[in-house]
Amino acid sequence: MRSGWYISFFIVLLTMVTASATPSDTLEVLVKGTGSDARFEPVILQINAGDVIKFKVMEGVHTVTAYHPANRRPLRIPEKADSFDSGMLTAGDTWFLKLDQVGVYDYFCLPHERMGHAGRILAGTHRRAPNYEDNLLPKAVSNVLNKAYQQFINHN
Repeated sequence: MRSGWYISFFIVLLTMVTASATPSDTLEVLVKGTGSDARFEPVILQINAGDVIKFKVMEGVHTVTAYHPANRRPLRIPEKADSFDSGMLTAGDTWFLKLDQVGVYDYFCLPHERMGHAGRILAGTHRRAPNYEDNLLPKAVSNVLNKAYQQFINHN
């Protein structure tokens, strides 16, 4: 009789822990292209803080690198957020990124940055354009991010 009480208690406890855990979503960004056609799909991604992003390399050699002074670039992620850099990834590789801070995260591919291979993550309900200085970026990056952001705003 006593063991039945322990089992019941354990089941109730397990149910409470499971019910209080809210799993984060995993969203996917495809990393495509091998030269001037290198790109992230989608360029703009809206997530909830705490979501996990899976970057899947379809072809070529790429990185997923934050615009952050730790990566020798201007700060274009939330001030309190940690910098990130996937290192070199090749076709078939996947890399996961979890973002816990609300805000706008701009990132790029190191080998293809000058060609405009960049993306933006909007974490939380953040929808306004960030006050980042575009003159510190390659012109192709500014063009890609600004065009994709306008299309995102117009369709959402």
